[in-house]
Amino acid sequence: MQFTEEQHQTLRKAIQHWEDQQLISTATAETLRQSYEIKESKSHFDWRNLSLIAFFFAIACIILSTALFLLDDWLMSVMNRLIGASALTKCVLFLILTLGTFSLGVRRRRKYPSQKYSNEALLIFGAIFIAFFLTYLSEALQMAEGSFPVFVGSAAVCYGIIAVYLKSHLLWGISLAALATWYGIETFYFSSESSYFLGMNLPLRYVCFGLLLTVGSVMVKKTSTTQAFFPITYYSGLLVLFSSLWLLSIFGNQTDLSVWGNTPQYQFWYATLLLSAFSIGAIWWGLSRQERLTAEIGILFFLLNVYTRYFEYGWDTLHRVLFFSLLAISFWFIGKKAEGIWNRLEQD
Repeated sequence: MQFTEEQHQTLRKAIQHWEDQQLISTATAETLRQSYEIKESKSHFDWRNLSLIAFFFAIACIILSTALFLLDDWLMSVMNRLIGASALTKCVLFLILTLGTFSLGVRRRRKYPSQKYSNEALLIFGAIFIAFFLTYLSEALQMAEGSFPVFVGSAAVCYGIIAVYLKSHLLWGISLAALATWYGIETFYFSSESSYFLGMNLPLRYVCFGLLLTVGSVMVKKTSTTQAFFPITYYSGLLVLFSSLWLLSIFGNQTDLSVWGNTPQYQFWYATLLLSAFSIGAIWWGLSRQERLTAEIGILFFLLNVYTRYFEYGWDTLHRVLFFSLLAISFWFIGKKAEGIWNRLEQD
């Protein structure tokens, strides 16, 4: 009987455990160890991860290019001349393309269920057609320029509804991204295009958004139709929250770079304290609840917080030799501790 290297490691640990617990004799354990062979892998390269990464970057580039296309007046004018139809006609055209693309995606899912990533990537074109549909719909309805947040919010709702119907995590992620974009634009318009909204700059506003999204993920988990989207909602909320706290710890509640440059960094102590508290809380919660990714996010931003402060206070006060020597020692210490933890987990 042949096993892969990964299966061999699991089986080896199981036999050792049975032998240590005296469930089988030493002779029987040795017989079991000699009863199978390790199958050589045809390739040690992780093609699954490569596929995932390739599709991720393809989707990111498609979304970016579509957003830039919609925001480019010249390209939009060229497209309008090429199609040469009224806004209402183009609106209907892209609605048909949207429905056709999603129908094709559903059929492809049923026909090729194993091609998960490529099936999901196909749905991105449906999402793009929705963006064009809503753009021309707003044009057909002669909506004012200030109504752009309505367009983005409508896109977020459409993506969310279709994601639930098609059970697509990709579209749900796009819906969350559109929701985050809507939040930023909406607060910008509500503040009369000022840098502050209710006395908050952009990072502080997104701290609130990250908190709302993280708390809101609990409701997503409790609703039967959206339970499957809890992880992506929860971890997206955490990433937005921690990223915003990190930016807040650097810039504080400042919007003018000249004012920020003349402000001592220690005055942003409240943001540093918040980031530290949330990071330690995430580590504790993740370890106590066996939520590994939560703990890893907490560890990542705790270290990012520490090293950011080190660069802020050490760059101008320490000699470069001492600065990088201390940096090297700290990385070595972290690597040594991480290696020890990894070895203990492997033994367990």
